[in-house]
Amino acid sequence: MKKGLFAIALSVFILSGCATSTYSVGTDFPIERASEIEKGKTTSEQLAQMFGQPYSKSVVSESQEKWLYFYSAGTSKAQSYIVTMDVKTTGSQKTLDVLVKDGVVANYTVTQSQTPTTIKVN
Repeated sequence: MKKGLFAIALSVFILSGCATSTYSVGTDFPIERASEIEKGKTTSEQLAQMFGQPYSKSVVSESQEKWLYFYSAGTSKAQSYIVTMDVKTTGSQKTLDVLVKDGVVANYTVTQSQTPTTIKVN
């Protein structure tokens, strides 16, 4: 009887488990400095001094470029049970999207969010 219970407990332990992973995408940048950007005044050189090189640059037209600063980081944890699994993700994401026209900031948007997510798989 004791061997049977031990075997069942051992099977449950072996068939369940967990894994944790951390991730980051992009280069972190000081998003709080976005309030220092002045449309029509801040130059692309000043932008690069404030935030570093962007995650990406795209040509919009002959005189316009789109600079994208992006950073996302967090942790994912998966807990596996015999017949179900829980995946929990926590982290944050921030984006600074800048339209540069003739070397000067024409417009920009800033977004920042937290990303708590839980998924149950049966």
